[in-house]
Amino acid sequence: MASFRKSTAVRPDLQPARAAWHATVFERHACGARVLLWCLFLFLSAQAAADVEWRRGEVVKFIDGDTLVLHSGETIRLVGINTPEMATDDRPAEPLALEARDALAAQLADGQVLIEDAPQPRDRYGRTLAYLFRTDGASVQEALLGKGLASAVVILPNDRYLDRFIRAEQAAHRAERGIWALPYYAPAPAGEIRGGYQFVRARLSRIEMGKKWFAFSVEKDLVILVRRSEWEAGFAYPPGALDQATIAVRGWFSKKKARVTLVINHPFMLERCGIDPQRLCSGD
Repeated sequence: MASFRKSTAVRPDLQPARAAWHATVFERHACGARVLLWCLFLFLSAQAAADVEWRRGEVVKFIDGDTLVLHSGETIRLVGINTPEMATDDRPAEPLALEARDALAAQLADGQVLIEDAPQPRDRYGRTLAYLFRTDGASVQEALLGKGLASAVVILPNDRYLDRFIRAEQAAHRAERGIWALPYYAPAPAGEIRGGYQFVRARLSRIEMGKKWFAFSVEKDLVILVRRSEWEAGFAYPPGALDQATIAVRGWFSKKKARVTLVINHPFMLERCGIDPQRLCSGD
């Protein structure tokens, strides 16, 4: 097995793997008048796929289901998903945390990984945010979602492959695989938020629309914050449409004394029960 002491940019030798992910197929025929636009569309799609740059890395350590370390010392956080948390000094491991880490390790058992840096490539801890692929082009994130060992998340601008991730999560959810079969991961009411990453379901009681932030409150238990600019850019309905609405949200909840806060910036993270595609609200 070849050894890579640092991540290196690669392009020409990854075309077969890249094609497996982007799946653009061209038939060998002349473009007539009727198919000219379609051929042009396919050509532009292929060009966009070819412009994605992957680099190769060698994995030496798996921290948890969504974090690993390369031989170069670079720590990579798999963007677009979240997996159960491993044990820390002050809290036990979440259910299926070990299984998620082992599933990540099994996918990359040969130690080789292809790395596509996210549009925003660093998190606040200095880790690289990236989409990972096996050397055959299969998405590591998508596989974990399909096994029910991860859930999809979006923090803009890192929303690449979101549609694929949603489909993989929905398939696992419908089949009740992994986290979707455990009561621990069922959406909790606002009064039972643990802190950290979680699913929560509640009825909104108040909306405040400030110059910079929209604040959606659930009694005194929870406030959900969305920047006005991000709401106007990405949400397809006015904030007033959430008045007294039952919603389900996912994300990282911050607990300070009796107040819990969640900050989101993408509509996927907030689901209107009975209106939006039913994921966390399924069963309504």
